[in-house]
Amino acid sequence: MDTIEKEVEQHEKRNLIVFATNQIFMRLGWIFKTESVVMPGFLDVYTLSGFIRGLLPLISRIGQSIPQILIAHRVAKMPRKRMVFVLSAFGITLPWLVLALTLEFGRWSNNTIVAIFLTLYGLHWLTYGSNVLAHGTLQGKLIRPRRRGRLLAYASLIGCTLAIIIVWLVMPRWVRGDTANYAWIFGMTGMFFGFAACSSLFFREPSDDHSAQTVPFLKYLSSGLMLLRYDRNFRIFAIVLMLFYTGWPIFPHYTVFGKRTLGLVSRNFVTLLIAQNTVSGLGALVMGNIADRHGNRIVMRVLIFVAACVPLLAVGLSRLPMGAHWYWLVYACLGFTPVSGRILTNYTLEISPQAKHPQYLGLLSVLQTVPLLGSPVVGLLIDRFSFESVFITCSILVFCSVLLTFRLIEPRSENVGR
Repeated sequence: MDTIEKEVEQHEKRNLIVFATNQIFMRLGWIFKTESVVMPGFLDVYTLSGFIRGLLPLISRIGQSIPQILIAHRVAKMPRKRMVFVLSAFGITLPWLVLALTLEFGRWSNNTIVAIFLTLYGLHWLTYGSNVLAHGTLQGKLIRPRRRGRLLAYASLIGCTLAIIIVWLVMPRWVRGDTANYAWIFGMTGMFFGFAACSSLFFREPSDDHSAQTVPFLKYLSSGLMLLRYDRNFRIFAIVLMLFYTGWPIFPHYTVFGKRTLGLVSRNFVTLLIAQNTVSGLGALVMGNIADRHGNRIVMRVLIFVAACVPLLAVGLSRLPMGAHWYWLVYACLGFTPVSGRILTNYTLEISPQAKHPQYLGLLSVLQTVPLLGSPVVGLLIDRFSFESVFITCSILVFCSVLLTFRLIEPRSENVGR
């Protein structure tokens, strides 16, 4: 065991606590900006356009992907990755505080509010993309593979439990009938993201012993794309990813679909958020422990199957007389979404050498973006045809992703990656 490995092992317990604390505060902030509930609900106040709603997943994914692929080659050569994580964590906080102040004190037209929101939303995802890359790279360096699932499990369980309690206590004050005080809601997001950023200051990271110079971006990008040519398993994984993410463009439309077919109003947001975060916490606990014991592949397969069922569940409930009372089941299933993201990252870390973690994670983000480029088109198709036809089509594509997972290797039995 070399000096770096000894230092990593020495500080692993501390770093586990810091990672967990960061994820808990992120979860507390995230519940007040949940992409499947709060974001489309907010936009629906200012515009009825399905095209505008369709921009949300596109902005989020492009925002995450651009910085990841642009800075991955630099992060890979940094002796310490912590500073990228810290700076990006504080960068995540600012857009939500600015948006909260704008809504509280500004008097703007609907179109102006939408434009300001989309701009700040894009800035959030740009910094978040850098944070995700730094998080994955730092975790791959500081936490052993068999402890990553446990970290995900307990951090998500504690974070979701606290988030449910807080949203149950404070959200009803800001959501009455079909109106909501989004200034305070987004202010809570900014506050908790700020706490998460402060917690990231306490990592202990040894300096890498390499001193290789930074590879030019285009050369780094081309070598990253070559991974698809020479790494057969990653090539299959890329197809699995892209099919899986064809279901994501419809996420912002579930709330509006429920409002228009079942008569949901803003006060129902509390129930939907509690359902989603309850499953997110419990699901992370169960899936994280299964991943530690049996590998990430089986967990990934189960989560993709659940994702494939969600659009069909939404359509089915809309046809039932009591569908409005059971629509929270859709959001309960969506609660597995954060878990699936972490599992995909952990699987990528396991099938790749540690030295190439930033490269694989950057390419992972790009691959996730491809299906989401069609998000605005999905919104237009919903406006042109129907929610139901688009939902069912997306479900079929995600089921194809489930089938392809049977062709992926289980890295723990193949001795690949770290």
